[in-house]
Amino acid sequence: MNINERFKAFTKVFFTNFAILLIFLFSPALLFRFYKELYPRFLPSINQSSDKRAYYPTYEDKKFSIQLFNEFHNSSSKYRSFIGWRKENANQKYTNISGPYNVRKSRGEGINNSVWFFGGSTMWGTGASDSQTIPSHFNSLTNRTVYNFGEIGWTSRQSLNQLINVIGDEYSPSVVVFFDGVNDILYQCRSEINVLPVHGREKIIQNELKPLPIHKRISNFIFSPYIAILKKFSFPLPLVNQINSNQYDCDINQAKARLIAKHLVNNWQTAYALSKSKDFEFYGILQPTLFTTKTNSEYFPTEEIRLNSDLEIQYRTIYPLILMEIERHCETDKNFCYSFIDGTDWLDGTNNIFLDFCHINSFGNKVIAQRLQSLIKKNEN
Repeated sequence: MNINERFKAFTKVFFTNFAILLIFLFSPALLFRFYKELYPRFLPSINQSSDKRAYYPTYEDKKFSIQLFNEFHNSSSKYRSFIGWRKENANQKYTNISGPYNVRKSRGEGINNSVWFFGGSTMWGTGASDSQTIPSHFNSLTNRTVYNFGEIGWTSRQSLNQLINVIGDEYSPSVVVFFDGVNDILYQCRSEINVLPVHGREKIIQNELKPLPIHKRISNFIFSPYIAILKKFSFPLPLVNQINSNQYDCDINQAKARLIAKHLVNNWQTAYALSKSKDFEFYGILQPTLFTTKTNSEYFPTEEIRLNSDLEIQYRTIYPLILMEIERHCETDKNFCYSFIDGTDWLDGTNNIFLDFCHINSFGNKVIAQRLQSLIKKNEN
């Protein structure tokens, strides 16, 4: 065999082995990508859900909860100026989104001269059907027209921006309710956040504008199925977004904690000032969480308990600072005090309502709606 023949043979063997290596490296990741794309589409037909919350004792009807969470995960969002993002319109059995502001459908829905509800995913209705959200329960209790501006992941600043947008469109509410606290802390207490205020997708948007180097994107893609398997079986992942004591830092960064509390209360105060100039009632409700509620959560899996223990430190750090900041504002404006409500104990004694540390089922939403009914009725008399 001459040199050319040897070189051709070597080249053939080399490229054959190289191709096999590429197939070996990339085929699991490609199959995993197809799985993630196709699996949710078949969930309704195979009567399963990838969301463990669908199987908690918070739901008696598992067929309902499975379909509800499948609908939740099949929804998508779209970027919107000033507010960050909004869910796209959807027409499903339990989850319907429509209208000029892409809002969750409510019983007794109407935008003008109605009760407007703002907040994050709890107000939007994660874990509840359209008829089981806080605004829908409020309509059933009071027969007052409602409009649900809540959005998944929103902070109080995004709600304020949405309120300004809608008033700018010359719509008018009778009452505005802000239901906040959870997301302002959850996203801004992350240790990588150094400049406030931010919303929950700032880093995602920044990373998209400045993509990872090609070698990191390739390695992330190749290792994605193995990381998912390890997470599935709760193996520790020291190098892959592990929940640990360093993920949040408000408990050790008091200046940051105080600033988060100040921004939240200032957002409420701005909405309150707007209510005075536009002649509507305003209420800022400090949102209850599992950590502020005397209830049970023994059904949570181990990884959820581990996450909650880390988050609880952040909420126990900042919630008292929020209440102190409200008290400070009240000293200069007594009327302001009546608009700000500590709702952290509103769910005490109500069992099997939490889906995680902040989301609640239909019965929990009804309890919140009853509290709001009593509050608004009392102040209007």
